[in-house]
Amino acid sequence: MKNNLIVTFFCITLISIGLMSSSNGVAEAQDQDRTGAPGSTESCTLCHAQSSSINAATSISVFNTNGEEISAYIPGENYEVNFVVSGNGAAGFGFQATSILTDGSNAGEFSNPGDAVQLEAVNARHIVEHSTPSATGIFTATWTAPVEGSGDVGFFMSGLAANLQNQNQGDSHDETALALTESSSNGIEESTLMEQPIATSNGVTLTPKVDGTISIFDISGRQNLNQEVYSNETIHVETNQMSRGLQIIHFTPRNKSNYKSATQTWKVVIPS
Repeated sequence: MKNNLIVTFFCITLISIGLMSSSNGVAEAQDQDRTGAPGSTESCTLCHAQSSSINAATSISVFNTNGEEISAYIPGENYEVNFVVSGNGAAGFGFQATSILTDGSNAGEFSNPGDAVQLEAVNARHIVEHSTPSATGIFTATWTAPVEGSGDVGFFMSGLAANLQNQNQGDSHDETALALTESSSNGIEESTLMEQPIATSNGVTLTPKVDGTISIFDISGRQNLNQEVYSNETIHVETNQMSRGLQIIHFTPRNKSNYKSATQTWKVVIPS
């Protein structure tokens, strides 16, 4: 198994700053990394107290040039990454994200920032973030995958759904992460037996395409879940059923002989 990607936070005392305390992005305005990646600083909740009415949600999706969502990257290829923040009643949305390898170094390169998006760097870590609050909460950028042999890539994202009242309360913060494996050198991916798992701070959502069994392990090898599932059934595993950090998900189809691979494996990161 490759080195683990574990979400950790180094807590410091912050009173009057946060993800959107400067509308042009926290990396540009404060030179701070609040993505939730290993080595990042305190998240936005100290300055943006959670709202009971705005419930933020975040997601990361990576698409190839054919518009297909991927779970494994081909080294050197270009992809579009969508960073999405939502929240009922929010007046504006902001985000900050990065992509790293298992050793914490930058994974690939970001380019072509979309509307309300800018590229920054904090302590040599590449950052993609909002340049101004967005009314839609949809942020895009091009990502060029790293060279062959780089291994697993982790995307980390912190998002904010804000009321834009220039106060430190009434907003909502959420974090998510996405792990991509490196595809084989020929770029051929096997038929997907289960959709890419979606991991958030609330847990992980799983949707198999065929009947089978889902097993989830933490990095110590402890099994947190072993459950039979059915085709197109959506399963949500709460955070309290798993450990934080890297989770290894195995899906084994019921009729193994019908498929090229007996088991498919995903790596996801459950944020703190």
